[in-house]
Amino acid sequence: MRDTFVIIFISIIIKTVFSESVYRTLTDLDRYGSCPQINNALMASNIHSMPTIVSASRSSLVVVTLERKHAGVLPRKRCQIIGKSDDQIIATVASGLSGDAAFLTKALRKDVMNIWERYDSIADCRRVAFTASRIMLTFMKYDDEVSDGSRDVLLDDSGERLSIGRPLGVKLVVASVNASGHVQMRLIEPSGVVSDEIVGRVLGRGFKKGNDLLRTKWRQDIDTSELIDVCANILREIAASEYLVGGNGKESNYCITAEVLDCENGITVQRIPFSREIE
Repeated sequence: MRDTFVIIFISIIIKTVFSESVYRTLTDLDRYGSCPQINNALMASNIHSMPTIVSASRSSLVVVTLERKHAGVLPRKRCQIIGKSDDQIIATVASGLSGDAAFLTKALRKDVMNIWERYDSIADCRRVAFTASRIMLTFMKYDDEVSDGSRDVLLDDSGERLSIGRPLGVKLVVASVNASGHVQMRLIEPSGVVSDEIVGRVLGRGFKKGNDLLRTKWRQDIDTSELIDVCANILREIAASEYLVGGNGKESNYCITAEVLDCENGITVQRIPFSREIE
C-alpha cells in the first residue's frame, strides 16, 4: 500500500513538472489584449488626465478640456502642432502620463521633419498615426514589427536606440486639417492599435460616459461654436459623474478650455466658465 502511494505521488510530481505552464509569454497575452503591462498603460492613459474632447466641426478641429485652475498659471495647450504646410496642419492630442506624451509628441515631430526633408512633403494623418504605433511597438522591444524609417526617431545622438521595455501610458489622437477645413483623425491605443478614421473621441477621466454623450450630440454639419457648447456641457456632466464637483470639489476650482485649429488661424484658445448652466 505504501509503495503504491509513493508511485502515485511521484507520477503526480512528474506530470506537474512537465505539463504545459499556466503562464503565457508577453506576445501571447498581447494578442488577446490581456497583458497586464498594456492594461496598466491603458488605465494610466485614462485616469491620469482631466477629461478632454477631440472632435471636428465643419471647418476645424476642436479640442475642449476640463482644467483645474492654478493661481497665476494658464493650462498648457492640449493640441500640439507637429507639422505644417501651406494647405495642411498635423496635430496631436494626448491623454495619460505627461512625460510619455511629451516624448511621443517630440518623436513624431522629428519624424514629420524627416519626411519633409527627404520628400519635400508633409506626412498625412494615416502615416503619422502608424508611425506613433510603430514607436509604441519599438518601445516595447518589438523590433521585428518595425520595418520602415520610423525607428530612426528613437536613435539618440550616439546612435543607440531608446527603449524602456514597457508600453507608453498614452492614448493619442492624430489629426490633420486642410485648407478647406476637412479634418481627419485616428486614435492610437497604448498597445499600438490604430483606429479607423474617427469624428471625435473623449480622452481621460469619464471617457466612457463622454463618448456615449458625444455620439448622440455630434452632427456632421455642426459648426464650431455649437460644437464647443456641446463639448462644454458634456464635460460638466462628466465632472459631476466623476465627483470632480460636488462634495469637496468646487465649481470655482475648474475652467473649460476650448482650442480651435484651422489652417487660417492656427490654434485659437477660448476660456469658458465652468459654472454655466447646462442647457
